[in-house]
Amino acid sequence: MWTTRLRCYGAGACLALAAAVTNCALAGNAQFSVLYDFEPAALNTYASPKGSQPDTRPVLGVGNSIYGMTYDGGGNGNGVVYRFDRASGQYSVLHTFSALNANGNNWDGAYPGVALTRGPEGVFYGMATSGGANGNGTIFSITAAGEYTVLHTFSAANADGLNIDGAYPLRTVVIGDDGDLYGTTRVGGLNSCGTSPAPNGCGVTWKIDRWGKFTVLHQFTAAEGHAASLLQSHDGWFYGCAVWPASGSGLPSGLLYRMEPSGRNFEVLYQFSQANSSDQNSDGADCYEPLVETSPGVFYGTASNAGPGASGVVFRYSLSKPGTVDVVHAFSALDANGFNTDGSDPYARLTPGPDGALYSTTSYGGSAGNGVVYRIGRGGSFELLHTFTAVNATSGANKDGQTPDFGVILDYDGCNLIGMADYGGLGSASGGPGYSGGTLYQIRLE
Repeated sequence: MWTTRLRCYGAGACLALAAAVTNCALAGNAQFSVLYDFEPAALNTYASPKGSQPDTRPVLGVGNSIYGMTYDGGGNGNGVVYRFDRASGQYSVLHTFSALNANGNNWDGAYPGVALTRGPEGVFYGMATSGGANGNGTIFSITAAGEYTVLHTFSAANADGLNIDGAYPLRTVVIGDDGDLYGTTRVGGLNSCGTSPAPNGCGVTWKIDRWGKFTVLHQFTAAEGHAASLLQSHDGWFYGCAVWPASGSGLPSGLLYRMEPSGRNFEVLYQFSQANSSDQNSDGADCYEPLVETSPGVFYGTASNAGPGASGVVFRYSLSKPGTVDVVHAFSALDANGFNTDGSDPYARLTPGPDGALYSTTSYGGSAGNGVVYRIGRGGSFELLHTFTAVNATSGANKDGQTPDFGVILDYDGCNLIGMADYGGLGSASGGPGYSGGTLYQIRLE
């Protein structure tokens, strides 16, 4: 399936290494520009020929190309895989996910989730959260030319929402040191995590080896929560986050864990404290996206909810301080309009820059309630780089986008941040804000 492996530590580390040789300081004035406005989806069907709601993190290809996915749109309303060439401004659809039948099944999957991962030899890997032969999602590869291959179809679930291999694969495919693929599913698996809103499992960690063999490495339990994310560390172990049901369940607000690549020696490193009735705690809740390792044994992450302001936190966990996390930044409370100064719901992962800073987005908050792009300096200083503007109440349109869910990446020269906003941009006269198209954007920092 694949034969070579680039060794990079932490999300965005390859890009940071490339950027570090440039003279870009990644400080000073931020120059925001929209690279592409996605089409609004059609009312009720969510169809659009070129895709809508780019609710997945972009990834760089060869040269000036950007690859990504949309959650909606395409001719069947189930999303597309796209390429955007920054040099020419040309946008191309590489794959349109096929129509679902009455049972919610198709051959290739539907509603792709969170991110593509670039592998060797021009191949990208991703997951579709639904669809496939059993309606529980797929793992796939796609080439720069659009050659699409299903690598695994998740099995059917029983009446209790359980199966052997998991369901609803989300987050990001990780290419391990051994060249194999690793990832998680949010639900499914053999262990029940409750019946609300429907019977469901706790999810699994899985592996696909280079010969295509699929293996479940770990079945999450109700005591561990729902599987969320993975990162392979300097030490070769996998580190990640798991989340529990909503606050008020009496359970903690998620945990940090690690395990060997074989799945053995699963260890809980930290449990986030339970949020109170106002969704507040000291350390945040719901860490969904992968951690980043800025130096051996030192990890940074985001918790999208709770914290002192009930708006989420950026945190640090160090193996040298077992059982504790340090809150690097607590996002401030929202006012009655959903506004604040620094953003809210930091759902996205962090991207390290060559200056030692961390870059990311919040999905909401800011002066218009539509999210922000921010920078965390080496010493924990917080800098606002862009605040997304208000949308038209009728059409959902604005000039820059709305809800930048999944953070930013650095391009090869290290001076541009690239990200997506799920909504905003081109609006829809008939559909309202929920049917706006979203944007692909760039922030020049120098």
